[in-house]
Amino acid sequence: MINLLLASAEGSTPDELIAEAVDALFEGLTSQLGFAILYTVVALAVLGLAVALLMYRFKRDRLKDYAKVAFGVVAGLAIMATVLMAVVTFYQINNYDGGSPKELFQPILALVCVAIGGGCLMGIASFFNKFAVKVAAIITGAGLLGAFIAAMVLMTRYFETSQSEWYPSLSTTGLVVSMVIGILILGVAFFFGKKATFSDTRSIVYGAIAIAMSFALSYARFIHLPQGGSVTFASLLPLMIYCCMFGTRRGIVVCLIYGCLQALQDTYIIHPVQFLLDYPLAFGMIGVSGFFCERTPLKKNKLIAFIVGAIIAVVLRYACHICSGVFAFADYADLETYDTAIAYSFAYNSFTIVDLAIDLAAGILLLLSPAFRRQMDIASQPTKGVEDDFSDEDETV
Repeated sequence: MINLLLASAEGSTPDELIAEAVDALFEGLTSQLGFAILYTVVALAVLGLAVALLMYRFKRDRLKDYAKVAFGVVAGLAIMATVLMAVVTFYQINNYDGGSPKELFQPILALVCVAIGGGCLMGIASFFNKFAVKVAAIITGAGLLGAFIAAMVLMTRYFETSQSEWYPSLSTTGLVVSMVIGILILGVAFFFGKKATFSDTRSIVYGAIAIAMSFALSYARFIHLPQGGSVTFASLLPLMIYCCMFGTRRGIVVCLIYGCLQALQDTYIIHPVQFLLDYPLAFGMIGVSGFFCERTPLKKNKLIAFIVGAIIAVVLRYACHICSGVFAFADYADLETYDTAIAYSFAYNSFTIVDLAIDLAAGILLLLSPAFRRQMDIASQPTKGVEDDFSDEDETV
């Protein structure tokens, strides 16, 4: 930090030096906090697994109580890390050169706030009855629709006034066609997803935890690309596990919300349809990973169903990013190395495949554990008129 200030002291005003120091501080915080979260998660996972094995060997009757405590610790860590990193990101987006302009940040933030507020409202309503949940869902849906329309209008205005001249090769037709195909894929997956009667309270709580854990882990980046995209430490795994537990329908909704949250963290938006392709739709495709755990013969083998679902979901996400790269970012294609913008987009977005390999490795290690699979079964059991979602009644193995 001191060397940076000394190197830039010449020709700089005191205000500029202070601004550079604060920027460097927050840049360092983002990197260091991200990996601090990674190391903490790994350490807790190893410790938690060791304690679980010991309890399974010597105190098997207390294993269920331990699982609840472990869940609470993980939930608290994920939420605290998310809030902390969101504060750092909020500063960066509004102060760094090249960060997201307020014209984009504000409508996306409003959309995320409506989604989070709606989720909290539905969570509170779930403690009463299903009618209250439906009313809360209608209110949330109306708020999301209004926020979405406002965001699209503001992004369109921003593109026309500030960005259109910088992207002469942008193909609106290609983006719209790609978006429509993506929406159709998600629509078909949602339609054919199994309509299971899960506890509203439990599915909402687990969905919030999955989003928080994925968002926290997404800051532990091994590679961060200049035009958006990064290789992280299994940041999509909590979402994939949630989709396997609670099905495609709930999984798609949770992953769509996570996609909007990612737009706040790693913002690179030039056009409203490109925003949809790179964020809500791309991450919404992760919801498809739960389809093979509920609608195919593979559901009898959680490990295989998870692997197949994860691969197909990430391939669909990869396709969304490729379409965005071809139709929105063709002007940035390195045509000296690659013959066409399509080839460049395939190569640039291959980071998703590396990310998939990490998610698969971590997911396989988890699903190889019979205890973990059993907890998945217990947590995702359909309700049978039981109002207490976290009761202590005995479950059969």
